[in-house]
Amino acid sequence: MEVQRDVRSAIAIAYELSRHEHIQHNENVAQALRELEAELARIEAKLGGEHAGEASAEGLQPSLQHVKAVLDDAGPVVADQIKALLNSVERISKELVAR
Repeated sequence: MEVQRDVRSAIAIAYELSRHEHIQHNENVAQALRELEAELARIEAKLGGEHAGEASAEGLQPSLQHVKAVLDDAGPVVADQIKALLNSVERISKELVAR
């Protein structure tokens, strides 16, 4: 499933960015990214199991909003990477809604 592959990729990116921000002692950004990663993992678990039809984007919006709220606290290079991640997650959200 293409959407499942996209979700897995977004999980990996969110993890790496959260680790980077944690190492930089930027915990508010790291925490927001961890929350997004957890929500994506919840979706991926449903997509990969017998409950694939129950996977929804409902929980993504609060996580996306939290990341957007702390985006200015990230450095410019990381902020650009986070924006790319957010764009990917928005596409995933639309794909899930369309299902």
